[in-house]
Amino acid sequence: MTYSLYINGVYEDVLEEIRKAQAAVPELVCYLQPYASDTIVRLADSPPTKSEPVTLYASLTSSLPFVSYRAEIIGWENKETIPSERLAELSQHIKQHQPGEAEIYMVGGNGKPSINLISVVNVERLQIPILVSSFVKLSNNEPLKPRSRSGGWSYVKELPEWVGSLRETALEEAVHRDLKQKVVESLNDSQELRTQRLQSASKYPEAIQTIAKGFRRNPDVIAEVLLRAKGKCEQCGKEAPFKRVKDGTPYLEVHHRAMLSEGGEDTVKNAIAVCPNCHRKLHYGVQ
Repeated sequence: MTYSLYINGVYEDVLEEIRKAQAAVPELVCYLQPYASDTIVRLADSPPTKSEPVTLYASLTSSLPFVSYRAEIIGWENKETIPSERLAELSQHIKQHQPGEAEIYMVGGNGKPSINLISVVNVERLQIPILVSSFVKLSNNEPLKPRSRSGGWSYVKELPEWVGSLRETALEEAVHRDLKQKVVESLNDSQELRTQRLQSASKYPEAIQTIAKGFRRNPDVIAEVLLRAKGKCEQCGKEAPFKRVKDGTPYLEVHHRAMLSEGGEDTVKNAIAVCPNCHRKLHYGVQ
């Protein structure tokens, strides 16, 4: 299984020094030296490479609840077994590109041996920091919990690349409300004005990151309601309009009579299976 690595609490000046060095010299490999005497087992067992990197997420010592940096790990070494020639090469590299680190240190700030040397490229500061609790641990599929102290790491599932990278964020509800208002305004404009705007408009929409409130719905409720419907819409009584590609089952959507957003229960009694057309009508149509 592929994985990503989350490191809890890295000094911001260390990451910024690397980011600036790599911005000046594209594809420059730099190094992170976690204060840890334990081996990062997955990196040691199967060291990442340029062709098969591992995504790194890092929170800052000054902001532990948020992941503020992302990078690609392309190598791992045990500092205790690095040959003297390689250590000399690394020391020269550190002096030139990461002078704030001063050296390849063998003992961390906690007084314990520092074993892990992590090679990283493409270090970036996220435009929008990501809550640590947004990550899922590979060990138990549970959300990652922010810690009160720096130190340690976790193996986590990778998030989509756009998360944290987009320059703008907005409430999803506000985005939809703003679009509806602008559509009304456009409909009230003349054909000539719309044509002028369309001629100069970008063909591709701007991507933004949206924030929305969701619910962890009960899968048993969904399953029971779909089985009860037996492939027929419980609103209009017609057969499902098509079959799902993945398993050939009738495509119906589960709708809550009393909406969850308004305090409705996530129960079989409060839910019905409906076709997409009826579902849209229940939400937006004249009742």
